[in-house]
Amino acid sequence: MLLVAAFLVLQETAPAVASAPPPPRDVTLATRADPMALAELEKPGTVLFHDEFESDASFAQWFEVRGKDDGRVAIEHDPKLVRTGTGSIRYTAPARDGDSSGSGASAWLGADGHDCVHFRRWIRFADDYDQGNLNHTGGGLAAVAGTGKWDAMGSAGIRPTGADHFTAGFEPWRDYGRNALPGAMASYVYWPDMTRDRDGHWWGNLFLPDAEDRVVPERGRWVCLEQRVRVNTVGKADGELATWIDGKLYQHLVGFRWRTDAKVRLKRFDVGIYVHRAERTNVVWYDDVVVSTGYVGTGAEAKPASAK
Repeated sequence: MLLVAAFLVLQETAPAVASAPPPPRDVTLATRADPMALAELEKPGTVLFHDEFESDASFAQWFEVRGKDDGRVAIEHDPKLVRTGTGSIRYTAPARDGDSSGSGASAWLGADGHDCVHFRRWIRFADDYDQGNLNHTGGGLAAVAGTGKWDAMGSAGIRPTGADHFTAGFEPWRDYGRNALPGAMASYVYWPDMTRDRDGHWWGNLFLPDAEDRVVPERGRWVCLEQRVRVNTVGKADGELATWIDGKLYQHLVGFRWRTDAKVRLKRFDVGIYVHRAERTNVVWYDDVVVSTGYVGTGAEAKPASAK
């Protein structure tokens, strides 16, 4: 059974845009059991972006790097903290006496955007990673209607209209201490038909499997995260969201009405770390980031045609 929950507090149902469709459906078990359906979901595509973080030259691929100038973001060359090659990228959320803290980077896929994107990254949580209860760490995809690279940033607590944007992150959730550190992996989603928080804000909704199927990534080990978003046909609720952990399908959801305007397409992705109440310093590393129009998986590192 699909669980939908608020990230900050419990949700109550509230009306979304006119003629809201039924909630998205979890079809994970059916997809896993159907070789043809799984093969279709995991069909390779064209690589759009690739970064192995071998040197500071990597920063040029990202239009914004939050924390590079003060050392919160740096290329890591300790072989024990690198997955492949000679470098990875380290993101730090310094302790701030309980205030929010973080660092991150954003990359642009072009003003035209894409209707289906796979975003694969390897992540390593520090051995002592302990973010408290609330964080946004793991990366995510963003669809916007315009050509502005920063469009829809800073829109936490605001429901998308369907004609402006939507976002989908893939990150750990502690559930107020019920899930072991760093938390069970969940999709954190803003979209037009989301449910409203009882405090009046539209905090992102969580999608995650039932308790027995949830995965808590092991700290101190490289973990492969991949997510797939396919936009809906305007006028229909046929959008999709899928996630994989270490190459195994984790969740497959169908029935999203991501947008009401065809201009809203996938154009941006982000990596980094964000902690709501930073009582202590936390660190994560990323390596071998690939964005593609099709499945990437855990195999050999694919590069865009222009980079071969």
